[in-house]
Amino acid sequence: MRKILAVLSIAGLALMACGGGGGASSPEDAVNGMFAAMKSGDIDAMAQYMPEDERSEITDMSDEEKEMVEGMLVMMAAIEYEIKGSEIDGDVAVVTIEISFMGETEEEEVELMLENGSWVVTSGGMF
Repeated sequence: MRKILAVLSIAGLALMACGGGGGASSPEDAVNGMFAAMKSGDIDAMAQYMPEDERSEITDMSDEEKEMVEGMLVMMAAIEYEIKGSEIDGDVAVVTIEISFMGETEEEEVELMLENGSWVVTSGGMF
């Protein structure tokens, strides 16, 4: 389990460095979209599932910074996840996922918020 948390923490730092905005029609769609983008190493796609106020952080990144973050995300391709459930309370939600990586599995909660009619993963909501 510590391996999973270590990888997610590294990815979380990378995501905090890049920001984004856009969202999805449901909390589950946002989580699926975020994981798909992370697993493919697509920073620009990840950005659409993050809060709007962080968008400039990705557009302001240098090519070198983007390459560094993309390099960190390469390890995300091996992570498997399954959505176990979700709870919505007004404009916030929590999606429970089961994550498997390097032979270890654990359950985590992803925090989201409704922003301009779309669900986005909050800063640190995945890690």
